[in-house]
Amino acid sequence: MTRLTLLSMPALAAYLLLTGCSASSPAGGRPTLRTIDAAGLARLLDQHRGQVVLVDFWATWCGPCVKLFPHTAELQRRYRDRGLAVITVSLDDPADSSAVGKFLAQNGAATENYLSSYGVGPEAMTALGIADGALPHVRIYDAEGRLHKTFASGGRMIDPKAIESAVAELLNP
Repeated sequence: MTRLTLLSMPALAAYLLLTGCSASSPAGGRPTLRTIDAAGLARLLDQHRGQVVLVDFWATWCGPCVKLFPHTAELQRRYRDRGLAVITVSLDDPADSSAVGKFLAQNGAATENYLSSYGVGPEAMTALGIADGALPHVRIYDAEGRLHKTFASGGRMIDPKAIESAVAELLNP
């Protein structure tokens, strides 16, 4: 019996998500999910110099995050051809990666999707610079890689129109 047949389907899906592989081909539109730490996020932002970058820190257990997330995915669809890169960072527990992957698929997240290597809790908030410790938390960087605007929820809903306005401002100088 091969090793693959010994794995249950949920375990296989979680393994594929955590290792950055998709359970289906990229052409199938399934979002990928990789783990990331603060240094990896900094490198990723450097790789996107020349683009406006929106980073959405969220979690499946966060009601306001779940409500805001479709707007984030829509911004990617609407503005990617004009130079917007969207990165999502889930602060869910790594053991919940299959639920995160399912949520991303349901929301058509054709973005760069990551799962915080710190999991849930104060360590993640500190390492990723989320000072108020509340989600959702959205940052927008200009094409030079400078932080342009932060939307810190402070436990309240973030206005999606304000996020879009900040993105449009950078894309239409």
